[in-house]
Amino acid sequence: MIRITGRVKKVLAVLLTIAVCASMFSVLNRKPIRAVDRYFLAYTPSRDDLEDAREQRDEAQRKAQEAAEMVDELREKKGELSGELAELKGLSDEQMAQYEEISEQYAAALLAKQEALDEYIKSQENLQAKREEYAERISVMFAYENKSTLEILLDSDSIAGFFTNLELISMIGDADLQMIDQLTIAMDDAELKSVYALQEAEDMQAIAEEKQAQLEELRNRIGVTEEALEETSGKLSRWEQKEESFKEEADRLDDEIRRLQQQREEEERARAAATAAAQQKETSNSGSAPTPASNGNGGGSSNNSGGNSSNNGSGNGGGSSSSSPAMKMTWPYPGDYTVYSPFGMRYHPIYHYDKMHWGVDLGGEYGNPIVAAADGTVIKVEEPVEGQNTGSVNYGNYCVIDHGNGITTTYAHCRDVYVSVGDYVVAGQTIAECGSTGTSTSPHLHFEVRVNGEKVDPVPYIQG
Repeated sequence: MIRITGRVKKVLAVLLTIAVCASMFSVLNRKPIRAVDRYFLAYTPSRDDLEDAREQRDEAQRKAQEAAEMVDELREKKGELSGELAELKGLSDEQMAQYEEISEQYAAALLAKQEALDEYIKSQENLQAKREEYAERISVMFAYENKSTLEILLDSDSIAGFFTNLELISMIGDADLQMIDQLTIAMDDAELKSVYALQEAEDMQAIAEEKQAQLEELRNRIGVTEEALEETSGKLSRWEQKEESFKEEADRLDDEIRRLQQQREEEERARAAATAAAQQKETSNSGSAPTPASNGNGGGSSNNSGGNSSNNGSGNGGGSSSSSPAMKMTWPYPGDYTVYSPFGMRYHPIYHYDKMHWGVDLGGEYGNPIVAAADGTVIKVEEPVEGQNTGSVNYGNYCVIDHGNGITTTYAHCRDVYVSVGDYVVAGQTIAECGSTGTSTSPHLHFEVRVNGEKVDPVPYIQG
């Protein structure tokens, strides 16, 4: 029989430790390295493409400025029109009004093109910066990959130093994984901007050319009086068409939320009735008189406050956008307390119509937490692109929480939703993370409040 001395035991223990640590080390280092290919082989615009986009942006900005100055001169109408506009004196008042309107649309289209290209360029520059940052890390990652665990042990002053080195390598591995997540976000955002911004720029250019042709046609009408003016509204850009679809989905969701609220109330009443019946039976069997707690709503679940409370007289009054709503809520996007796009009608500078925004847009960083605005029960969760930064249409990944008193909140464009239908949540609890899924051009939370299925201004609920 082989006698194992204390020294042999120590050697075996060290070898076992090395084997275990080597396995951990391999996992920590190989995952980031294998992921590199995707990020560095993915398509990115060439320097010439980006330079061309910059030139287009600058040209659109210059033309938009010139067009805006022309509109200002038309609006002022002080004295005689000068320069290029002097020839317009022969237009009738009706035609001049039309010329001013089309000029505004022309300037707005050029400005929209410039802004879209600006978004595209910024996203590509951010992606390039992330790639360069990650490239610097590649050499370090490969250096560790090619260094054996035994070499790390031999380079260490002691066993304690060996484990310290392994802990540092582990931290580097975690940092690499976080860097990959940031690189993924930059790639997804750049792809989103490529799809949205370049298409929007193309659509806006088409509208600008259409408006330019209409202005030229009006110049050719000088001296001609016509009561009937031709249609001058431009065709909706593809992004505007998507937003129209989003609006239709918001209206459809009203009816579904009413149905889900009613369904939940009926379930709460059924549970309360079953609990009361069970208590009554228990009381009858014991022969004692029922206690006050067994009559009424006692025994219901912890979220029963919303079960029958929609008939407590709050009605639509509780959800009005006045200064005293029925419920005060927690701000659903912690850390950034700015409303970037408010609730209400917005005038479109190109199409010249008022368009309703049914919620408020808050925040704007991928992965940031989104919290429940108030206590309640989750009644709807949709995740068509679960875990993705972008993709899908309309609301994208979203959830709806019923808070009782007929009040619900909706959290849209999420990257991930953490809760499920039936979950009871409390105010301030993290329920999702910010993304740009659905009809969205950048990361943000689209937050809606409904009272008995009717959309209302969320600001009085989350401010004050």
